[in-house]
Amino acid sequence: MRRAAFALFLILLALAQVFHPTATLIHGETEVVVEKTSPDTVGLAWIEEQEGGVLFIFYDPPPHRVKVRFGEDARAYAALALVDQPDEGGGTVALGAGEARYLEGEDRVKYALREEAGAVAIEKGRFRAEGRRLDYDNDQGLARILGPVRFRREGKRSLSGQAGALLYRVEAGELWLLNGVKLVQEKRITEAERALIDEESGLAFLEGDPVRSEAPDERIAGRRLVYELESGALWVLEAIQGAFEER
Repeated sequence: MRRAAFALFLILLALAQVFHPTATLIHGETEVVVEKTSPDTVGLAWIEEQEGGVLFIFYDPPPHRVKVRFGEDARAYAALALVDQPDEGGGTVALGAGEARYLEGEDRVKYALREEAGAVAIEKGRFRAEGRRLDYDNDQGLARILGPVRFRREGKRSLSGQAGALLYRVEAGELWLLNGVKLVQEKRITEAERALIDEESGLAFLEGDPVRSEAPDERIAGRRLVYELESGALWVLEAIQGAFEER
């Protein structure tokens, strides 16, 4: 009797598990997994055959969002995801704002992907950034977020800022801020042309001509600087003449 009751419990538990449709692209040793996160009663998951491959359409209405796992370290989120999966490999992922709905009379899905401020978010460690749209190219292993990009890193001395674009290289796990980067941490303001954010080491590697950083008691400039994300400490790797000034 106990065995029968336990078996029934396992069956009910299995039925209660929520199935989330996914699509997977593989770049080198890294899996890029796109997942619809909302229950079956809301949102939409659709597979559309096309010449030379398939198109996956995932839509999650608020408060849910489609999730993309770039390996083990990075996650991206948006309302709508289009995954182009060719038979011969490669593929692309597009994330953004928008909607998708099934047209029963035509047996097809109508969708519209839009660019909107804050439509896409990406997270790695304590770093989180938002932009208008994300496009991932699996041949290159490269995800690009269209700006303006706004970002924040939580900590004892939280850091925030903005950039013109963001790049994420999935194989190397590199997260780059590009096209006019501004970091604000308490009273320190730092500006650079580009920045590599290394969450593992807690450092940012800034480049520019020059990189400029100002606080109430100092002004620092150089072509290459290292920025400690937690404390705000700076090291100049490549200086320019007259770059340091105490006030």
